[in-house]
Amino acid sequence: MTRLFLDEAIPVEKDTWEITGDPARYLNDVLRMRPGEELILCDKNRIDHICSIVSASKGLVAVSIRDRHPNGNEPKFIATVYQGLAKGERMDLSIQKSVELGATRYVPTACSRSIVKIKAGGKEGKTDRWQAIALEAARQCGRGTVPEVTSPMDLKAALADAKENCDLVLFPWEEEKEGSLGKILSSVDFGKLPKIGIFIGPEGGFAEEEAKLAEETGAKLVTLGKRILRTETAAPAVLAMLVYHSELL
Repeated sequence: MTRLFLDEAIPVEKDTWEITGDPARYLNDVLRMRPGEELILCDKNRIDHICSIVSASKGLVAVSIRDRHPNGNEPKFIATVYQGLAKGERMDLSIQKSVELGATRYVPTACSRSIVKIKAGGKEGKTDRWQAIALEAARQCGRGTVPEVTSPMDLKAALADAKENCDLVLFPWEEEKEGSLGKILSSVDFGKLPKIGIFIGPEGGFAEEEAKLAEETGAKLVTLGKRILRTETAAPAVLAMLVYHSELL
């Protein structure tokens, strides 16, 4: 069922709602939805409103609300992915799958071995496109919120950001042999909605000096196993482990 995210809250006493602006044009012009078709409006309070379209035009879509309930699809953790800048489709795929697996925030990160060079804080057009990918992924998998894709940061700024905002910072590094991600996650109390930062290297991985800098700022160096993962695979792999430990054990 089509999912639309709203920046506002729908009052519980309302049994009808009007959608205007870009969301209305998306429903009418892009999806070509017509009266009688159903959709879900997820408001800013993460309430899913099950609706039927009453009328639709380019600037206004009116719906009737037949049911509502809290969205229960958000994970039991708040994860920020600090992804080393990678070539085109690799970033796109990493964002898409990270959102599907529960990432709340996504930070493109400039590293010493990044082939793609984007000045920290720049390339707003590219960031807008990445945000659109996150939005579509959130719609597809039934999230209760749209994860944020920030402007790029350099690694030092990203590590400082993680130190300030995360309870646990994971730094997978192919040269690390001892750090057990499984043991670390087994001790995490997911009942307290932990804030977890995940650093992922670009195509060439992290340099040794970057791993040392991460460790000095409090990050946990970990191994993801015996196989070397592609940069677009690594973040989803870590997030899948978080989902397993928090929801499936």
